[in-house]
Amino acid sequence: MPQRSKGPRRSITARVPEDVLAEMKKVQAELGISESQLVADVLAKYVGRDDLVRELHQEVLLPRSA
Repeated sequence: MPQRSKGPRRSITARVPEDVLAEMKKVQAELGISESQLVADVLAKYVGRDDLVRELHQEVLLPRSA
């Protein structure tokens, strides 16, 4: 079954510090979501577009303990 459209999207590339990427991979594994969706949701939340957040819940966006 095809996935529901997430609307118009554009691909971007970012260079991320390796330590941040390692933590991001942990979050992905915990939540079972793609790297792309994680980044898209965090950016949508950051710019105040909660309506575009697809996978993350409020508690996920709280700072993580080291």
